[in-house]
Amino acid sequence: MKKLRLLICALLLAGLTHFLSLSVFADDQAGMTLDEAVVMVKLRTGGRILRAETRERNGRRIHRIRVLTEDGHVRTFVIDAERGRAR
Repeated sequence: MKKLRLLICALLLAGLTHFLSLSVFADDQAGMTLDEAVVMVKLRTGGRILRAETRERNGRRIHRIRVLTEDGHVRTFVIDAERGRAR
């Protein structure tokens, strides 16, 4: 059942990514939006998002996402907004 949920979420993410890439919704800046980063963290952890924000660090945009994981721990993910990779 959990694998089925993850598969459905992955398919929804793929559709969302395509939808957001349309020119009407395209971001002026290349890279990953905060919404995309939140979906990525949600898929990776299966947890509940507590807080998400975009900041600038050393001239680069980063997304900081705090999540309550399924095992009850609070984790903070830092995503490089331009590359879409977790640090």
